[in-house]
Formats: sequence, structure tokens, C-alpha cells
Amino acid sequence: MTNNTKHIVIIGAGFGGITALRHLVNKLPSGYSVIVVDRHRHQLYTPFLYEIASIPHEVSDDSVLKSCILIPLDQTKYKKDNASFLQDEFEAINLQNKTIRLKGAGEMPYDYIIFALGSETAYFNIPGLQEYGYPLKTFDDAVRMRNAVENLLKRKDELHITVGGAGSSGVELVAEFVNFICMMKEKLVPQSNICSVFFTLIEASPDILPGFDSWVIEKTKKRLKKLGVSIRVNSAVTSVTKDTIILKNGNTLANDIFIWTGGVKGPTLCRSLGFEISPKDSFIVDEYLRVCPRATVDGKAKHPSKSIFAIGDNATVLNHATQKPVAWNVPAAEAEAKVAAENIIRAIQGKPLIPFKPAKKYPFVLAVGEKYAIADIGIRFSGFIGWITKQIIELNYVISVLPMTKAISFWWRSFRASRVND
Repeated sequence: MTNNTKHIVIIGAGFGGITALRHLVNKLPSGYSVIVVDRHRHQLYTPFLYEIASIPHEVSDDSVLKSCILIPLDQTKYKKDNASFLQDEFEAINLQNKTIRLKGAGEMPYDYIIFALGSETAYFNIPGLQEYGYPLKTFDDAVRMRNAVENLLKRKDELHITVGGAGSSGVELVAEFVNFICMMKEKLVPQSNICSVFFTLIEASPDILPGFDSWVIEKTKKRLKKLGVSIRVNSAVTSVTKDTIILKNGNTLANDIFIWTGGVKGPTLCRSLGFEISPKDSFIVDEYLRVCPRATVDGKAKHPSKSIFAIGDNATVLNHATQKPVAWNVPAAEAEAKVAAENIIRAIQGKPLIPFKPAKKYPFVLAVGEKYAIADIGIRFSGFIGWITKQIIELNYVISVLPMTKAISFWWRSFRASRVND
């Protein structure tokens, strides 16, 4: 790169950030480069987190588990002459000078930016939740949760495990935990013939899987009940103590392990950057996914930035078909990334931008324990074929990111590790 090189900076190497990179590198005009900034040297394959939390310590040590879920950025297909990765932490932006500040490298100029920082766990100011709840956002979260469960199994004959939040993450985790914990109980306490572990899934909304079709919801409830999971809806959490979960309706639940998957929000840092922010700490964007600066002191609205875009968990995008914000999930983030990348290329070429048009719904595969999944990918099906579909989708993703031999090796390690409990 020369001193005259212009920089497109992608902040965050999650699904959205990597997808944006993939769509930029082969279309970049000469004189432009892409720099992906992330505080880690890897991409966390988040759909595998619930599996990591349910793989016994005796089966795989943490170094092996990391190789099953952390995709090394320097091994991807997209480290090229016009694309690079920088391990650093984003701190601030100077809109006048068109620079960003990084914790390690200091000031860096930019010509275009895509914010793809991901999200943080939202605790909604619920007393005791952050102190006594177990989130599931990082590799360390998954390992901490697994270790806590194993330690309690050694000490207690009866164990109550509650998952707060019955979205896809909560459903997948509680379903996987049923088999994992009963298997561990048998190993750690051989003299116990009964798996006296009780699983409860609670949700503040009127039903589980808010936003999903009724077909999916009913299939999932039937499956969870078959696994022995107790489901409580209309059950908002008001406070948590070391031993008790208190619900809004006045009921209480025993608290041995309380796993919190009940909400996410944009990074707190987003509030300080000078852009319009939603109640969930994400950027308000226009139809082209450009961020909107805050209104001036006199109340006059500012035009959207011409060079700064946001996607995924960093963007609040209205789906006009449903009149609701687009859900924060991987397919939506990848779709937004493609449009943001295309609009940057078009802006450079002086062409009209294209609006982001959300799908009415995005394809998904929901794993619900022991080689069983519910899928809607244009056609609906469930059971073992759904689980097979999930494996194919995961393999297809790593092949899109890593060279073929590395991709197959990564996928095979993940596949073998996840089969421990089946």
C-alpha cells in the first residue's frame, strides 16, 4: 500500500464484517484497500457457542475447543494485497478529520467505514442479573458456564437450571444441556441412578421464539416437552439472587444455574460516537444503511453520512413489510453486509446507491437437541434431516471463508466435538 491508498475500514470481524470484506475485495478499484479491525485475531463462530457450553471438560480441553470455534483471520481467503486484518480495538471517530482512533495504533485515516462491532448482553437493569446470571456471548462465557454446571453436579443431588430468554439461543442451549447434564451426572456421580436435574425455560413474551411462525413455535414446544423442559411464558424476571429468581407475577424459581439469553444491545461505545442511537444502542440508518448523525443543537436534522455505514447488530433497520426492526441474526447481517459493500463500490464509482430491502423472513435452522433440528429454508422440515441440513450450512460457511483443506479440517473438528453428547 502507498501513502496515496484510500482506506475502507470494516470495524468488526463477525459474520457481517467478513461478508462485507468478501464482497469488497474482488470489486475494489485500484488505489483502495480494505482493513478489517477487530480486537481478536479470530472470528468467533457464534452458532457453535451452545455446543461449547455442553462439551465435558474431560472430553476436550479448552485449547481443543478453541480450535473448533475460533476461525483464524490470518488464514482466511481474503488476506490479499488490497485487504488486511489489524488486531486492535476501536475507540473513537473524528468526523471532521475522517480518522478513527485505535487503542494500539492510534489515529488512522478512513474514506469509508462499515460498523460491524456486534452486540453485548442486555441486562435491562434487572437487580442481581449481571452478578448471578450466566451470559452466552463469548468462548469464555461458554466455558465458565460449563465449569459451573460440572462443579455443582459434584456437590448437589438435585439441580435446577433455568434459561431466561426463549429466543433461538435459549432454545438451542436448554435442549443441548438436557443430554449433556444427565450424561455428566452419570459420570460424576456413578451411584446416582436418577438424573435429578430440572430444566426451565422462561420467556417474558406470550410465547417462546418471539417473531417466529406458529409452525416453528409449536414444533419446538413439543420437542422441548419431550426432552423434559418446563416452559413458562409471560414470565418476566424482576430480580435475581444467589438462590432465587423472582418473576414479575410474584412467583419464584430456585436458582442453581441461571443462564441469561434474554436480550442483546449494541456496544455501549456506540452512544459516544455522535450518531443517532436506538433504545438498543444501535445506529439509526437510512435505506442505504448509512448512519445518521445526531440532530444539531437547534434541532435541525442532519443528512445521513455519505461514507459511514452500519450493519447487523449495529444497525436499526425498519422492515417496511412488517413495520418492525429487522431481527439481529446472521442471515440479516450478511444480507446487509452485501448491500453496504455494494453501496461503497457504487459511491466510489459515482453510481446511484441501492436500498436495502429486508426479506419478510430469513431462512433458519434451529437445533433442538440430539440430532434434531427444525428448518425453514424455503421449505419446512424437521428431525434428523434438519440436523443434517445444519451441518451442511456450517460446512458451506467455513468453505466460503477458509481455503478448502483448512475449512474441512475446522468443520470436522467442530463436528466431532459436538457429537460427544448425542
